[in-house]
Parts: sequence; structure tokens; C-alpha cells
Amino acid sequence: MLNLLNASAATVKDHAADNTVVVSPHHVSLAAGVGASDIISVAGYPTGRHHTLIKASEARLAIQSGASEVWVSLDETVADANAVLSELIAIREACPEPARLGLIVPDAPLADAAINAAHQAGYQRLIVRSCEAADRAESGAGEEGMKKGPALAAATLPVLEFPAALV
Repeated sequence: MLNLLNASAATVKDHAADNTVVVSPHHVSLAAGVGASDIISVAGYPTGRHHTLIKASEARLAIQSGASEVWVSLDETVADANAVLSELIAIREACPEPARLGLIVPDAPLADAAINAAHQAGYQRLIVRSCEAADRAESGAGEEGMKKGPALAAATLPVLEFPAALV
């Protein structure tokens, strides 16, 4: 899996063919056009501080442009579990099955609520920033020792490490 989120159009053209790629929403069509084997895009990335309808539109456009999966970023400052669930459901409604959705697990106290909401909203996977972060999750400690809680360790959804950037 190649992380081309910060790549130029030329780099996407050069590397996407026959590869699974993670690309920004505006490069989905380009990656599809050069024959990427599987295309993953993002919505609300990297901060998650986009309006819910913008994220839902971004996710839907990515799917309609050729992505098979979208990874969603949440605003880590939102502390209301119901607001998180509502947002994830709105994005799922914009991208019905068979589109796959993943949640980029926030490094904040929100993590447990977000993981539970992702499961309830029909997301297929969780994405962590690094295996090291996933290991800390098992012990309840997140980035910089921040308490992440047991939800990641007990998650029934597959956990995937966020790939390092190619460029």
C-alpha cells in the first residue's frame, strides 16, 4: 500500500498503476485512470474539522470517482459521543455498501466513543497512526502516554496501520 496523500499529480501517475494507493480526494480519478489496483481516499483529513456534510460529500465524490474505500478523520476536540455517531452515520449514508469506510482513530479521550460509533455505523476498519500506537492502545496508553482506553484493543473491526508517506 502506497501513501500518496501528499504526492503531486505526476507522482500519482508514476506510482499508482497496479498498486493499492491512498490518495487525496482530488487524485482519485487520476489513480483510477492509470490503473491503480485499489484506491483508498480520505475525508476530513487531516484535522477532521470539516462540517459533516462536507466530509460526507468528499467521501461520496471519492467513491463515485473510483475509490473503493474512504478513511474518515474526526475532529478530536468534539467530546460528544452522539455527535460522533451522527457524523459517522451521515458519512455511511452518503456512501452505502459496498463502499468500505475506515475510521482514522483519534489520539484523544474521544477514541473509545469513536471506535464504538464506527462499529455501530457500519465501518469496516480502524486505522491507527502507527503499530506503536496500537501497542500502546492495548495497555490503555495512546500518543505521548495519553489514555486511549481499551476499545481499540477490544475492537472487533480490523485495525490497520496508517502507511508512511511515499513522498
